[in-house]
Amino acid sequence: MTDLSNTNQVSTDGESRDWCFRSQTANLLALSIAQIHMSLTEGDNSIDTLTQSFQDLAHFCMKVENLAKTEVKEESSQEIVNVASDMSTQINGAIMAFQFYDRLCQRMSHVATSLDKLSELLKEEAHLEQQEGWQDLREQIKQQYTMKAEHQMYELIMQGCSPEEALAKHKDAMNSQDDENDIELF
Repeated sequence: MTDLSNTNQVSTDGESRDWCFRSQTANLLALSIAQIHMSLTEGDNSIDTLTQSFQDLAHFCMKVENLAKTEVKEESSQEIVNVASDMSTQINGAIMAFQFYDRLCQRMSHVATSLDKLSELLKEEAHLEQQEGWQDLREQIKQQYTMKAEHQMYELIMQGCSPEEALAKHKDAMNSQDDENDIELF
């Protein structure tokens, strides 16, 4: 029986390093775990934003209704304009928060595809020892990512970070950027 725990291989840059299908599997599973946790965190944050936005919108609607019932004076008219502007701002915030669902679906689809490809590779024992198959799998997984956050998470996990460390680094990077209101197109 072949010892599958370690195979000394030469990397593509010519350096010799220990290669192990178990560490490759662990890295790919860690990446899936990190993707799931990142999606759940973004989902929680977006749901909180949506909840607050809709509460504010309900309050704005009641305020407009009450203003509309009173005699229309110049100051009431300006207040209606101000409330309508606040409603517009809240609606835009809610629309941006709904993007989490799109990202969630995309990430979960990537996780499912990655796990399916990993299981295919693991089915045949002969493939377990072939470093090329593992490298191809990692490249296929990397190529399916369309969001910057996914590429960053991939790189962190492949560099040896645990899912928790990768998420912490990702959150730190997100907090240092002031791009909360930017829409990420994918």
